[in-house]
Amino acid sequence: MKTYFILAMLASLTVICGCGSDPARIDASGTGGLVTTDEINFKDWQMAAEKCVNSLLESGTLVRADGKKSVVMVSTVKNSTTQHIDVQILTQKITSAILRSGKAVTTTAVSGAGATDKSTKQVRDLQDDEMFNQKTVKKMGTAVAPDYSLAGEITQMKATQGRMSESYFYFHMTLTDLESGLAVWESQDIEIAKQSKKAVMGF
Repeated sequence: MKTYFILAMLASLTVICGCGSDPARIDASGTGGLVTTDEINFKDWQMAAEKCVNSLLESGTLVRADGKKSVVMVSTVKNSTTQHIDVQILTQKITSAILRSGKAVTTTAVSGAGATDKSTKQVRDLQDDEMFNQKTVKKMGTAVAPDYSLAGEITQMKATQGRMSESYFYFHMTLTDLESGLAVWESQDIEIAKQSKKAVMGF
């Protein structure tokens, strides 16, 4: 009987450990994908960026009276969670959505962490360089300064009760009028809550 019990346990472990699946692509815009409790995954980024942009565009803050498009720069997004987070994923999704809306443009010549694209300044350093036709070199004083700055912070709260664990992520974004220094828009309800339950056996 003891031998039969051991064989049965080994067979069960073989089934549990041997079951797997081949890697497969999923629809990044769909509802599939792994749901992680303590980490932010790609669906979380999509949801947060979509809510942020929708709220910003619906507020009408970016609409100028003269009909011109507002220029937005990305300042800093502080990661106040316990996780290593690449906040550029969020900011890039937001700026892409702003551009697609046609209601504003974004600048890569300046940001909270320095120029996203340094070429705007680099091409102006070509002045007086004999290698280049000076008529084609971009002149000083022609780059467009931003009207608004987008900054934010990501915070996290964690809780456990028995085998249950829960994480709450809050994305707070603020748009600042760079002329007055006043906040003219703040994000609302950009939050993600996730819950999971540990298995009894720990498999």
